[in-house]
Amino acid sequence: MKFSENWLRSHVPTSVSRDELGAVLTAIGLEVEEVTALGVGLDHVVVARIVSAERHPEADRLQICQVDAGQGEHLQIVCGAPNARPGLVAPLAMIGAQIGELKIKPAKLRGVDSNGMLCSAKELGLDSDASGLFELPDDAPVGQTLVEYLGLPDASIEIKLTPNRADCFSIRGIAFDVAAACASEVVPFDAAPVAAVGTRELTVDLAAGAEAPRYVGRVIEGINARAATPLWMAERLRRSGVRPVSLLVDITQYVMLELGQPMHAFDLGTLQGSIGVRRSRADAALQGAQVEGVHRLA
Repeated sequence: MKFSENWLRSHVPTSVSRDELGAVLTAIGLEVEEVTALGVGLDHVVVARIVSAERHPEADRLQICQVDAGQGEHLQIVCGAPNARPGLVAPLAMIGAQIGELKIKPAKLRGVDSNGMLCSAKELGLDSDASGLFELPDDAPVGQTLVEYLGLPDASIEIKLTPNRADCFSIRGIAFDVAAACASEVVPFDAAPVAAVGTRELTVDLAAGAEAPRYVGRVIEGINARAATPLWMAERLRRSGVRPVSLLVDITQYVMLELGQPMHAFDLGTLQGSIGVRRSRADAALQGAQVEGVHRLA
């Protein structure tokens, strides 16, 4: 089980340090296997917007970018990331920043001045993705420090769970154990019921007996499945070892991690008949089972 330290602390406020928190978790049977600090040494990294991008005259894979870092004049940055483009908002390491072993200084790349470095999530130590620049939301405040914008510093904590501790396969479950060990209290969870407004329903066929005695769902219409996942949610998932995919997938993953409740979002337009819950059969292909709306138990 991997989770964000800040996410856990949002459920159980405690003054213990990170090291003390790790010791507490191990002492109560939730053995800490690894703690990865996030957002350390990023004080000179800011939110920036690429204003223009032109091909480098001496290198096909490089672009000369004019970048707004919230300081009035634009900075010229030579960048080789494939997703660098006008309008993109991304982290910018300013002159003087220390990114890993790299000290950011004024430089010339193929004869062109470059005054900073646009960064990927991997270069910042925030994720393993090095495929391109770390893309931030369009409304991210240009000039703000990345640390402040992303709610850093934080840590990714991985614990080893035994089969009898299924209650701790969630942030909320871990929070109760930490609260008991630290003489603290878990923050009340406010989830107001939302009344159904539509009339469309799907039937559920339970055919797994005691192995799956209850299965509930709701038809939700009018959703923009292409909407972006909120940054705060995407970051909590990322720091918990889950790569953000899309809004509906991310929401179900988020609820499962926070509350320990497995969820799945079906595309209503592809479902045929009722939702069936049963053990898998040798003659049933997984892909076909998903399209038909069948939840199979391994």
